[in-house]
Amino acid sequence: MKYITERVKGNTKEEIMSIELRYLGWSAFEVTIEDGRRLLLDPYLSGRPNEGIPPSPAGLAEFDDCDFVLVTHVAQDHIGQALDVMGRSKATLVCDVATRFTALAAGIPPERIFHMVPGVQFAFDGLLVKALPAEHLSFQKLGEKAFINAPPLSYLVTTPGGVRVFFGGDTSITANHQLFGRLYKPHVAVLGVGGVESHGQSFTELYPEEAALVAKWLGVKVAFPIHYRFDEGRTFAKEVKRQAPKVKPVLLKAGESYRFDRKADGARRPAGRK
Repeated sequence: MKYITERVKGNTKEEIMSIELRYLGWSAFEVTIEDGRRLLLDPYLSGRPNEGIPPSPAGLAEFDDCDFVLVTHVAQDHIGQALDVMGRSKATLVCDVATRFTALAAGIPPERIFHMVPGVQFAFDGLLVKALPAEHLSFQKLGEKAFINAPPLSYLVTTPGGVRVFFGGDTSITANHQLFGRLYKPHVAVLGVGGVESHGQSFTELYPEEAALVAKWLGVKVAFPIHYRFDEGRTFAKEVKRQAPKVKPVLLKAGESYRFDRKADGARRPAGRK
């Protein structure tokens, strides 16, 4: 079914082709799609000020009416305040298997949880969310004596208007990103380029130079660096200009937004679709 969102302009109607992407700090991102539905991704809002990760400027109450919470994996700096948001809202949780069991243990009803493994795709009234493999590992304590883990995920979100957003979560560089570019042709990428503190260094899965190459392989029009504490964002922007001049790097401060317009920024068609 073709999904078209329209707005009235004077006495005419025009199709809404743009989405809004808001950076919430560290790994957290919000995407508002063409019909106004809101997706909250990896909502780590509390931060770790003693490790150089400030709290998000966005408070929990801002997401009481959000529609979806997407979690790539159960690590604390990605699941973040997802369960708090779920408890305050009527949102649907889309997540990895470990996050599912963590949510169930917290009392989130199973009918509100859509758990994923790489390759799975769910459709939500014109919105598509596909789980893709991420090269990483995550685990979390569940109860007093047990730990739980599951394959971490990246997500490909396809909006009703046809905008495709790749959200990497935590992943290292892999040849899969070349394949994702050829198969799915995303328009936008959100990529981690730094890491948390470990032994006085950053525990980084995807370095800025590698992330720039991933953006090139994905073939996106716009790329956002996230998940960094120092100058990795600026390094990423420089590397994108050097390695992938057709990609526009956008550095957002926490709380800032960017509107992506599929007509203005260029449309790409996935393989096998007309």
